[in-house]
Amino acid sequence: MDKVEIGQLLAKRRVELSLKQEDLAELANVTTKTIYQLESGKGNPAFSTLEKILTVLGLDISISIKKTSV
Repeated sequence: MDKVEIGQLLAKRRVELSLKQEDLAELANVTTKTIYQLESGKGNPAFSTLEKILTVLGLDISISIKKTSV
């Protein structure tokens, strides 16, 4: 999943919860600019920032690491 897809997922979930970007930013203790950048695919947040936002939205991250042949 790339940044744009993540941003779209965040925006969709935020709207489902009837939250404005400002509301989500306040609840996650981040700036509104951070929310805007993530939703528009322009942000590159620290994992801890993304985790705070996902927690507010009731989402979580699943990461899969696979060994590739070299």
